[in-house]
Amino acid sequence: MPARPDEDGDQLLRVIDSVWQKTRQHWLDDMAGHFERTYWTPLLAESRTYLRALGECLEVMGTAERDTEF
Repeated sequence: MPARPDEDGDQLLRVIDSVWQKTRQHWLDDMAGHFERTYWTPLLAESRTYLRALGECLEVMGTAERDTEF
């Protein structure tokens, strides 16, 4: 069965977030907080929203494919 991009993307986001959390333990200045608030948190939220929508779209397309099989 081919991999689903929404599931692969979710796994990659978990890996990247883990790396960010490790980085954040050592990056302790004000710029780290600014980066996290301004870039990282919105990017993570937007990416998760995109992946959820992609998953829903794939489910609809899969259902449509099954419903239209002869």
